[in-house]
Amino acid sequence: WLSEKKFIPNWSDGIFERLSKGEQLGDPLETISPLKNVRIWQLKSDSDLELRFRSYDEVLKVSGEPSKNNYDVVFDGALETNDLESIYAKFNMDHPSDFKGHSLSISDVVELYDDNSSEFHYVDQFGFKEIEFADQSHEQGMTLGM
Repeated sequence: WLSEKKFIPNWSDGIFERLSKGEQLGDPLETISPLKNVRIWQLKSDSDLELRFRSYDEVLKVSGEPSKNNYDVVFDGALETNDLESIYAKFNMDHPSDFKGHSLSISDVVELYDDNSSEFHYVDQFGFKEIEFADQSHEQGMTLGM
């Protein structure tokens, strides 16, 4: 039937799983973007207590933009979704077997990435805040070069 109609199928991983969970995929004529991988970053056990369980605005006041130097990766892998609320629920109710952290909470960072880019989302008091997330040493080098 597809050949008769001259349709070219485009197979994308994760679509069946998303549909079976009732997720909306948007306009069927739109190109569905492939799923990105997910990294969960949580504060190191020896990090400054002033950074723990703080809203993004509070962290900015105390120490500036969150830095990778204060965090460890506690999960790195593929999930069946890139929806931040679904990821939050997954890491609070149904932890993946290779997850090495505590339930997702305020001050954690969710990274969505692929071969071309990364985007970082700070778990805030209400929802998520997209952030820049770099090493402090990298930032200092950039500042010194200016």
